[in-house]
Amino acid sequence: MMKKQFTIFSAAVLTLGLGSCSKSYFDINNNPNQATSASAQLVLPNALTTTASNQEVPFNFLSAWLGYLGQSGSYATGAGDIASYKQTTNSADGLWTNRYRNLADYDYIEKNAHKNKLPFYEAAAKIMKAFVFEQLVDMFNNIPYSQALQGTNIITPKYDDAQSVYNAITLQIDSAVILLGRPDAIGDKTYDVMFGKNFFGNSYKSALENLYWMKFANTLKLRILLRQSQVASQASFIQAEIAKITQNQAGFLDYDAGVNPGYSNNSGQQNPQWGFFVTLTGNPTAGGGADFWKANQYSITWLTNHNDPRLPQIYKPGGAGMVGSVLGSTNNPAGTNAATPGPGILQGVNQSTIIISAAQSYLMQAEADVRGLLGGNAVSDFDKGVQASFDYLGAGSSAAYVAQNDNQTNLSVAAGTSQQLACIMRQEWIADNQIDPFDAWSNYRRLHLPADLPLSISPFLDQSPASIPIRFLYPTSEYNNNTANVSAQGTIDYHKSPVFWNQ
Repeated sequence: MMKKQFTIFSAAVLTLGLGSCSKSYFDINNNPNQATSASAQLVLPNALTTTASNQEVPFNFLSAWLGYLGQSGSYATGAGDIASYKQTTNSADGLWTNRYRNLADYDYIEKNAHKNKLPFYEAAAKIMKAFVFEQLVDMFNNIPYSQALQGTNIITPKYDDAQSVYNAITLQIDSAVILLGRPDAIGDKTYDVMFGKNFFGNSYKSALENLYWMKFANTLKLRILLRQSQVASQASFIQAEIAKITQNQAGFLDYDAGVNPGYSNNSGQQNPQWGFFVTLTGNPTAGGGADFWKANQYSITWLTNHNDPRLPQIYKPGGAGMVGSVLGSTNNPAGTNAATPGPGILQGVNQSTIIISAAQSYLMQAEADVRGLLGGNAVSDFDKGVQASFDYLGAGSSAAYVAQNDNQTNLSVAAGTSQQLACIMRQEWIADNQIDPFDAWSNYRRLHLPADLPLSISPFLDQSPASIPIRFLYPTSEYNNNTANVSAQGTIDYHKSPVFWNQ
């Protein structure tokens, strides 16, 4: 049988357009950047929904790089597919363009809310701008920031140093937390599709909404600071900023922060991840969807060897049982033989899109505890993080799992800082499986953990020896429209030109 060809990197990136450009009932207004009469309240749900559409599906290729997914044996391995690691300046165009469009929405919300004295919406916009700018830095390093989002006033914005962007968005989060503490910072559960009615249900109270936005801000800020854990010059800045988090007393996320505008089983209204894998009639999608993406054998083996009850929730057996693919192999199981995303990943058409999970929150706290940054109980935070992952996937109690005599599942038996960090990162890697591969990719670049993550065995690798790319190339659109500023960044090697925190 002739194998189908599929260029996965480009296809994965192109799906970004679905959230920002397609017309559906999620579109609150036609063009918030030009509709000067649109209120901050009306623009917020569409902006959050667009952020959600940029999260999971566009990063399926990272799930392949991180050992979560692999390609079906029904598809041929080629020189331009995701297993080759090859990039061009076209590869990340959507990753760049759709985030700046999303930022334009948040910028409009921030300015409109400030003008109309709506501190809640101004704060939410500041926090989400920090979230999106962090992703852009983590993908591309230096980016337009101080001159960005100026419309026709500045059509060729300069590139800011990535470190300065990180410092700036950290301070913006501080400003947002202060705004949320004001007595006139009042939201509306109808417009807040992250911490509104879908999050609290009938127990919604505006004070709780503000508190969870503050928790989200603190958790995002902690992640931004931990990203810089290997940058020696940032040590005092990290300490000072974590002290601010402690002082505001809002704490960190203890529930999953997920966007849900009212996903349903109608065209253009499904949860993006569900809709990528499942048709409206409940069948697996074809043409590079569910027929291409299969479970990765590395994850199956690791979870099996460590007695992890999450295995049947993360993966669903195929016709040949719990058998996965190997990235780049020319002998992967064909058709429906390989395992697929499981019921804990594909929970339903109306599942929320996770922006930051409770598991990530607790495990980041555990890392900060181990590093002496928070002063909490690392084992307690670690155990809560693992249980949060079990809870999300529907895997029951994690008590027996974390009590094993295994330094990859039980932080108490991990000896020394190195083993403790390896244990925490391993559990964050599991918690991120097909939910937030971008977070896992960033942790891998930062700490090279998990240390045994497999590399592609494709015969068409773009370099030898193989290595997982550590950044993305600037997009063609920048070279065409902002030539001088992007060219000033020099020649970029996506295997060797790190983002500033990847030291």
